Amino acid sequence: MPRTARHKSKEAAFYHLTNRVTGWTDWFPFEDRRARRKLLDMMLFYVSVYRCRLAAFQIMGNHFHFVVHFEKPRSLSRKELMESADKLYGRKVEKKTADWTVAQWKAFNQRLFDVSKLMQNVDGLYAAWFNHQFRRRGHFWSERFKNPELLGTEAVQDAILYVELNAVRAGLVKRPEQWKWGSARWRLTGKDHDLIPLEELFPSDPGTDVYRSYRARLYYRGAVPTRENQAAIPRWILHQEQRRGFTRAGAFRRRLRFLTDGLAVGPAEKVAQLLETYRKQGRYRRRRHPIPQLGGVLFSLREQRSHAFVT
Repeated sequence: MPRTARHKSKEAAFYHLTNRVTGWTDWFPFEDRRARRKLLDMMLFYVSVYRCRLAAFQIMGNHFHFVVHFEKPRSLSRKELMESADKLYGRKVEKKTADWTVAQWKAFNQRLFDVSKLMQNVDGLYAAWFNHQFRRRGHFWSERFKNPELLGTEAVQDAILYVELNAVRAGLVKRPEQWKWGSARWRLTGKDHDLIPLEELFPSDPGTDVYRSYRARLYYRGAVPTRENQAAIPRWILHQEQRRGFTRAGAFRRRLRFLTDGLAVGPAEKVAQLLETYRKQGRYRRRRHPIPQLGGVLFSLREQRSHAFVT
């Protein structure tokens, strides 16, 4: 049976990328520091090559989460193309590209905006590296990576908070910033220069402490208690959370599959628009309405399946 089509936006888009290793459920290859470091370094390298930026990440013992933002596809200048080619091929760049035709440069241009190509590089090359490094054979990843699109600012924020609470949810740490292999730690320690700034991800009123408001939301969603003598979560943030439907703390303490397994996540109107587009194209047959999640706080379009999403 042919693979089902992967959802990819033709506009600028945020994606929640995730994948899990194959094998026994108690195999945790990323507990090895070299393995974790290599995966993170590889992702950071390819993000610098492709036309995308990293918003958040978390590397767990047997799976990873990355939230990335891709630019809207466009024709790049020759200088921009050469910069990416130089990063990708290094010393071999001149030999590699010397005989490229216009069509090959065009294909390379398109590749730089393609989330599938990004993850083919990361997943494929990482699996080869790991098997060679640890003298292992066979498939490394259990399945294709998942890439639900995050439609709108709130969906992006919710995905970031969900990702950064992964280690708390697993009971490995008490506070999200205690997990060394996550973006919450980077933000706390000021090592977040490789991440999209919080000001872009969590826009707020002028004069507001962006880091404090972001961290308050993170603690509230994860039901993380504040430290002794630490300021409580601001009342205005509690009111915003409650207006959105998060009436009690801890909403993200359980696994929310729609944030990893769906085609897209966001407000009802945006998910409905995407659903209608696919139905008109004859590509999606399963549903007529977005699926409410968290009591209607968010909506989703379910994962691709052969009887629902056709190529």
